[in-house]
Amino acid sequence: MLPAQLLWADSAEPNTKVVLTDAEQAFLRQHPSIRLGTDASWEPYVIAAADGSILGYDADILERVNALTGANFELVLGRWNDMLEAARERRIDGLSSSVVHDERRDYLNFSTPYISSRKMLLVAGGNPANIRSTQDLAGKTLVIQRGNLADEKLARSVAGAKLMLGDGIEDTILAVDRGEADATFGNGATLFAANRLDLPSLEVATGLGEPMDQVFSVRNDWPEALSILNKGLAAIAQDERLSIQRRWFLNTRNDPEPLLALNAEERSYLLNRDHLRLCVDPQWMPYEQLDDDGHYRGIIADIHDALAKRLNIRLEILPTATWAESLQAAREHRCDLLSAAVETPKRLSFLSFTPAFLDVPLVVATRQEQPFIDSILDVSDKTFAMIRHHALEEIFRRRYPGIQLIEVENPRTGLEAVREGRVFGFIDTSVTIGYAMRKYQLIDVKIAGKLEERYALTVGVRGDDPLLLSIYRKAVESLSTQEVDQAVSRWTSMETVKELDRPLLFKIFGALGVIGLLLFYRDRVMSGYNRRLQEANRQLEVLSTTDQLTGVANRHKFVEIMTQEIVRAERYKSALSVIIADVDHFKTINDSLGHDAGDRVLIAFAQLFVHKSRSCDLVVRWGGEEFLMLCPQTDLESATQLAELLRQRVAESDFGIGRPITSSFGVAQYRASEDINKLITRADSALYRAKAQGRDRVCTA
Repeated sequence: MLPAQLLWADSAEPNTKVVLTDAEQAFLRQHPSIRLGTDASWEPYVIAAADGSILGYDADILERVNALTGANFELVLGRWNDMLEAARERRIDGLSSSVVHDERRDYLNFSTPYISSRKMLLVAGGNPANIRSTQDLAGKTLVIQRGNLADEKLARSVAGAKLMLGDGIEDTILAVDRGEADATFGNGATLFAANRLDLPSLEVATGLGEPMDQVFSVRNDWPEALSILNKGLAAIAQDERLSIQRRWFLNTRNDPEPLLALNAEERSYLLNRDHLRLCVDPQWMPYEQLDDDGHYRGIIADIHDALAKRLNIRLEILPTATWAESLQAAREHRCDLLSAAVETPKRLSFLSFTPAFLDVPLVVATRQEQPFIDSILDVSDKTFAMIRHHALEEIFRRRYPGIQLIEVENPRTGLEAVREGRVFGFIDTSVTIGYAMRKYQLIDVKIAGKLEERYALTVGVRGDDPLLLSIYRKAVESLSTQEVDQAVSRWTSMETVKELDRPLLFKIFGALGVIGLLLFYRDRVMSGYNRRLQEANRQLEVLSTTDQLTGVANRHKFVEIMTQEIVRAERYKSALSVIIADVDHFKTINDSLGHDAGDRVLIAFAQLFVHKSRSCDLVVRWGGEEFLMLCPQTDLESATQLAELLRQRVAESDFGIGRPITSSFGVAQYRASEDINKLITRADSALYRAKAQGRDRVCTA
C-alpha cells in the first residue's frame, strides 16, 4: 500500500494523560470495555496471534488511546459482514478500520481519521486479462468483499463489469487466483493477505482514486465514547505515531505495496525481541569495519541498517578482532546473525542463509612487473594469500585442490605479502583490493586479473532459528537495487587518501588507466565468447532437466530438488508432500484421435498444473501420461485439497479434443527418514487405488 499517512496535528508529549470531563469519566465507569469489531483477515491492521492476543496497527493505536485516556477499547475479530450486523444490532459497540458512510450514520458516529490508504485494482500475476484501468473491466468479472460499502460503491461506477461477491478477503483473493474472477479491489492489507496465503502472484494493475481516510466507528448513542476516542487519538505523540507506522506499514520502495508480508508469528517474534546480535568482519573495508570507537561502518553496515529499520529492530554488534573470531561466535550461537556470509557446506552445520544481497567479482592482485592473468589455472603452481576463514578459502581449496594458499588477517596484510614477494598474489573482491591500494598507497601492486568466481554475499542466520531465517529472507528480498547501489557508491567513492603529492597522484592514475584499458580490452574480447558459452551451458542445463514435450521438469530435476527439500524438511521438521496424477483412459485418446491430439492433451494438462502451483512447488512429467507435483511445507490434508482442486479443474477444462477428460490422483506426505523411492511408491499405490475405485478421484497414502 502507499505509505500510511498519519493525519493528526502536532500532539502532546508521550505519556501525557488527556483530561476527561466529568461526563466522560462517568461514562467509562459505566462502560469498562468498548468493543470494536473488525475483519479477522485485515492484516496488518489486525493480526490474530497464536496465543489468542491481537496484534497489528489498529491494536497498537488503540493500546495508546487506552493508556492516555483510561478507556478500554477492545477489538473483536470476525467476518466483516457479521461485524456490520453486530454493530447495527448493538451487540458490539462499533467498528475498527472503517470508512465514513452516510448509510451508517443512523447507528454509528465516526472518529477523526487515523490513517489513509489508497484503493487499488488487483489482478492475477502476469495480468492475463490485460486489465490496466477500470475501463478494461467491461465484460470481465470483478469480485468484491460482501458488505464492503466502499467497494460496492466503486463497483457500481464500473460500466459493463460482472459483479461477484466473496465472503472475505481470502475468498476474493482465491477467486482471482483460480481464474474465477478477473480482478478485485484492495489495498496493502489485501496484498499482505495474499502473501500469507502463499499467493504472492497477485499484482497491482493500477491505483484507484484519492487516498481513503480510515476511522474508528462507535455507536451513535454514546457521544462520550467518540469524544474520548478522539481525545486519545489527538494525544498520541508524533514520534509514537511514526514508530507504530514504521512497525506495520513502512514502505520499502515507495510504491503501492506493503513493507514485508510478515505473518503473526513473525511479527510476534520481533515484538518480543529487544535486539538481535550481529557478528561482523571488523577489518574488511569498504564492505564493513569496526572503527577505533567501535562504530560499525561500511557498505554492509548501511545495508544492515536498512534491514533493521524495515523490521523495527535494534542490532547489537558483538565486537571481535577478526573475521575468524566472528565466525566462531556464530558457530557457538553467541550471535543471531552473521553480517555477510557466503554459503558453504561446512557452514550449513550451524548457519542458514538468506538470498544474496550483493554479488561481487573476485580479482587477484600481484606485483607490478607480473603479466596479466587470464585464468587462475595458468598460475595454479603459485602461492596466494586469502583472508583467514573467508568462504573464498574453502571454495578455492575445493575447486583447485593443488593450489597453495596462506591465510592473512586482513587485506592490507595480504597486499603487503604480495609486495614483499612472500606470495605471488592476493585474492579478494575488486572493491576491497582497490580500497586498500588507495588507502595504504600500495602503488607497486596491481590488479592483474579478474576471476570467474564471484562472491554471493548473504545474511547468515543461526541454524536453530528458522523463524528468524524466514523474517530475514523476506527483509533481504525487499531490498531494492537502488538501496544497495547507493551503499556501494557511498563507500567506494569516499576519499581515502587525504594527502597525496602530485607526482604520486600521476603515477597512480597512470597505472590505473593502463590497467583499466587492458582489462576493458580483455573483457570486450572475452565477453562474446563467454556469452555464447553461457548460453550453450544454459541450454544444456534446460535440456537435461526439462521434459521436451510439456516444458515442465523431468525426473532428473525432480531428484535434485526432492533431495534438497528432504534435507530442509528434516532440518526444520516441516511438512512435505507429493501428488501423482494420471490422465484417465489416455490410451483411447491416442488410439482414436492420434498422437498429436494426445500430445496437446499432455501439454494442456501440464500447464494446468503449473498455473495452480506455487512458486516453491515443482511440476514434473513422471512418464507417459503421469505427472507429479512436489509440494514443500504442505501437509497431507492441504495436498489432498490441492489434488481435489486440480481434479475438478481437469474435469471442467476443455482440452480441445471434443470430449471431457478426467484424472486420478494419489497423495502422500513424507515421513521422517523415508527413502524417496518409498515415498513415491506410496503415492503411486494411492493413485492405483483411485483408478481401481473408478477413476476421477483422489486417494491418499
